[in-house]
Amino acid sequence: MDYQETARSAPVHWGRSTSYHREDRRWTPLDLILVVLLTVISAIMTFTDLGNRTAPQTFWMPGKAGDNFTVDFGEVRTVDRLNLYEGPGAKGETNVEWSLDGQKWESYAKVEHKTNRVFTWKAEDKTVEARYMRFTTERIGYRLYEAAFFTKGVDSIPIPIMNIESGSDNSPSAQGSVQEVFDEQQWAPYRYDYRNSMYFDEIYHGRTAYEFIEVMEPYENTHPPLGKIILELGVRMFDMTPYGWRFMAGVVGTLMVPLFYAVAKGMFGRTRYAFLAALLLVLEGFHLVHSRSANVDISGVTFTILMFYGMYRFGETKWQGGGFKRALGYLALSGLFFGAAAAVKWNYLYGGAGLAILLVLALFRRWREGRMAGDYDTAKRIVLTLMACVIFYVAVPVGVYSATYAPFIKATQAEDSYKDLWQFQKNMYNYHKGVKEEHPYASKWYTWPLMLRPVWYYGGKDLEQGEAQSIAAIGNPLVWWGGLAALLASWWLGFRRRDRIVLTLAVAYLSFYVPWMIAPRSITFLYHYFPMVPLLILSIVWMLRWFEERSYRGSRVTLAVVIAATGLFVWFYPVYTGMTISREWMNVMIRWLPSWGF
Repeated sequence: MDYQETARSAPVHWGRSTSYHREDRRWTPLDLILVVLLTVISAIMTFTDLGNRTAPQTFWMPGKAGDNFTVDFGEVRTVDRLNLYEGPGAKGETNVEWSLDGQKWESYAKVEHKTNRVFTWKAEDKTVEARYMRFTTERIGYRLYEAAFFTKGVDSIPIPIMNIESGSDNSPSAQGSVQEVFDEQQWAPYRYDYRNSMYFDEIYHGRTAYEFIEVMEPYENTHPPLGKIILELGVRMFDMTPYGWRFMAGVVGTLMVPLFYAVAKGMFGRTRYAFLAALLLVLEGFHLVHSRSANVDISGVTFTILMFYGMYRFGETKWQGGGFKRALGYLALSGLFFGAAAAVKWNYLYGGAGLAILLVLALFRRWREGRMAGDYDTAKRIVLTLMACVIFYVAVPVGVYSATYAPFIKATQAEDSYKDLWQFQKNMYNYHKGVKEEHPYASKWYTWPLMLRPVWYYGGKDLEQGEAQSIAAIGNPLVWWGGLAALLASWWLGFRRRDRIVLTLAVAYLSFYVPWMIAPRSITFLYHYFPMVPLLILSIVWMLRWFEERSYRGSRVTLAVVIAATGLFVWFYPVYTGMTISREWMNVMIRWLPSWGF
């Protein structure tokens, strides 16, 4: 790479930048081959064993306390387990009883319906000899999609139901029929598994996507709606199934790979470094875990990458020769994705401060270049740019943000409208400010760069003795720890060289990270660090380029980094994807730190 110096008498000028023409950013056939290869690899890992494409779709919702039904097996059967699959509502209580003769009844289970049971198979284990089972509603508010009885060790097939008798005094306002509680027995599993159930925050985000479709009162309103709207598309295509509610997260996570390739190509100007950046993203565990889960963060992080890249390209685009209009185009794209990111989660708003800093520095450079060149139109263009920013960074984001509330307002049962939009925001702020409940996997901001407390998203149950199955929000140690070292080293080297790639990455990183030091929310998690992970990858690539330019052994360093990243990705792959492995291997070889609880 060749570099050129420009005037930089003031620190804010940041006059060193990679010198390449627009042609260097153009994609060659090799770029297309590499990006397709990486995207396919990412897609295979994301969508393989993502989740079942089938799940119960019909339900019964009792209308009053006392609504009941009785199940008849036709003969006395050994019942070891009752599995229940519930839907939105998730409140109320059911009393389940058993009987040999239909006259004398004894308690089998008291089921309290809670939010964590939504679209999740929950087991009630108790061994009885019974012919009849009776369900009696004690408190309403739940939807029962399916119930299944099992005898342990009998091929994990539900006990056949001979007859279902509805209570004679059941409410006519009940939704569905009691027959629908047992009409999809072929989808009933013996054990809870990520393939057949929701886990972690899927019970909020995936559920809300379904509620938007069914125009039901949204349960989750603690984040703006856009992330759930995106998830909704998968549910529409594949129904309310594990594959359906995770599908769009997988699509967005997969698309992040070619987008990140394009970003790195635009910043570094070489296929080699674009490939390295995209490859490290494919090998990044945090990216894979969130591509395989019905979460909103994968969309938000994708938008933050694009919003900062748009600002970077604005700063690198000269205004002469028609470049001013092109620069405004990049600014408009940055504002659009800023609005989209904010409409996913508020914490992505923090990046707005970084965008403002980079904008000011870019305008200062343009003003200084214009003054040195005697271009008297520069001042007018700066004024026009600032006027455009009112549209791009205020009107457009507010419009995008507000528009995403349409399905929420349509679904809510209250007489809400857009006039209540401000109240929605106040409610969100008060919620996050008031989050005080302790969580076993919460972590403070100062522990995130060292990945001291990964979030345990899922733990397998009913496994064979000595087996373990987990999904954890944990990154590739090389990307996180090596990336942190690369980030700090690039700041030292890049600031001395006044490199604008380093400037962009540093400002973006600090704008996302520093606000957490003073944020009113006291309970935070490692996944709040997710927006910084792509910046760590780009910092690694910057340092690899620095090594290659200064030593003939630099390519060996790059190869070593790729090999190490690949090896660590394979090493931790079981906890990225929920593979079943031995408990001993999990405890000894994968749990490197005592604080890694999975």
